[in-house]
Amino acid sequence: MKNSCQDTLSKRSSLKDTAKSMIFENTPERKSDGINSASPEDWNRIRREHPAILREENVFEPAHYVKEGGVECIDVMIQLYGIDRVKEWAEITAFKYQWRHGNKEGNSSEQDKMKSIWYTRFSMGDDPRDD
Repeated sequence: MKNSCQDTLSKRSSLKDTAKSMIFENTPERKSDGINSASPEDWNRIRREHPAILREENVFEPAHYVKEGGVECIDVMIQLYGIDRVKEWAEITAFKYQWRHGNKEGNSSEQDKMKSIWYTRFSMGDDPRDD
């Protein structure tokens, strides 16, 4: 692993000036800072245009994150760590799903994208479980 630390540092510095995403750009004059700059109106538009996008069972209400009695892992995390830290974690988790989409065996690209949207919404204070 020749110069692995230096290689990583040079990769980081080369990404520093990467252009920001235009995911929610609707018009040529509207610039976006990426998925986290989406407004509630943007999410409502996406819900109207793609109603099934957040309803897949393994995305919206995965049983493996619910304990007996209906307690969800994310709710316990909020109790232990506070909502701000859990929102930050959700934003990072959304990035993970964007990064790996379609590359994990058993998870389709579509499912990873939907998970990214779920966590992004949560990170913005828009809990998809309230839909």
